[in-house]
Amino acid sequence: MTPSESLREKNIRPSIQRVSILNYLLEKKNHPTVDTIYEDLHPAIPTLSRTTVYNTLQMFKEYDLVSTLDFGDGSLHYDAETHPHIHFRCRICHAIYDVFVAPADIQKHLEKDAILEESQFYAFGVCAKCAKNSR
Repeated sequence: MTPSESLREKNIRPSIQRVSILNYLLEKKNHPTVDTIYEDLHPAIPTLSRTTVYNTLQMFKEYDLVSTLDFGDGSLHYDAETHPHIHFRCRICHAIYDVFVAPADIQKHLEKDAILEESQFYAFGVCAKCAKNSR
């Protein structure tokens, strides 16, 4: 499904900015911040503002098109992969990687009738590239 189709499916008007931001997230998979998206897209879309990027990402979150990640570095990171998975962050280069291992079944440990709506799983360590370079 194209970014435009994904937006239409959620009844979101697919403006150039919205399509570009969603396409960026789907293609790059770099878990960017608002500033990263703005800096990368602004040269191609001179009318784009940081506020537009922020507001668009907030809308995407409300419609479950993206999830937000908080690694405690003062910036939210965004991920268009909304299926349950773990995020691994390298403590040296700060790269964030998706790890597609199904998280533990939390629902069975919740009180009866509780509804799990979202979960975040973070792992921290040293990525293979940084580990190799430190030898």
